Amino acid sequence: MTMSAAPVQSGREGSGPAIARRFQARPAPRREPPFDDELAARRLSLVGPLDQPLPFDAMGPNAPSAMRLRAAPDPFAVRPTGRHELPEPAAFARRLVIGVIETATGRRSASQLRHHTSPTVQAGLARDAGRISRLGSAHRPATLHSVHISEPADGVAEVAAVLRVGDRFRALALRLEGLDGRWRCVRLQIG
Repeated sequence: MTMSAAPVQSGREGSGPAIARRFQARPAPRREPPFDDELAARRLSLVGPLDQPLPFDAMGPNAPSAMRLRAAPDPFAVRPTGRHELPEPAAFARRLVIGVIETATGRRSASQLRHHTSPTVQAGLARDAGRISRLGSAHRPATLHSVHISEPADGVAEVAAVLRVGDRFRALALRLEGLDGRWRCVRLQIG
């Protein structure tokens, strides 16, 4: 720390020919910003009368919504898509059901459906591929008999497909959701 000296006058100005001067040492102003370890020692003061410290300790799930900090949305997160931005679900559902039949009978790899299914549906198809005997076999696969579609909410389609395996009928239920501008199967059940 450097010091500077400033003269201190005693008495009145112009009171006499000999003015006694004393010097007092004062700290010199800083010319560099403080180091990180120096900042911890001193606290920053508030600037104006309306400034208040942020209540970081009070911000939790039960804090008022005005006090919670909102993080910027993740640009890589899955974005829900409304029905007006999606194609007709009937054609997509028909192709997806045929893909599921081919995967179940071992004629198609489950990884080929990964862009059209959620990770959990994809994992289930990969685990059971070629072993789901209810949808036929490679020699006698199921055929698509009918597809019924219901749209209970914006960007959601529920599909019930009826499959014929030999002389028996099976059901296949799908839930499609609009994600990232396309339909994606988020739930699959084979009956």
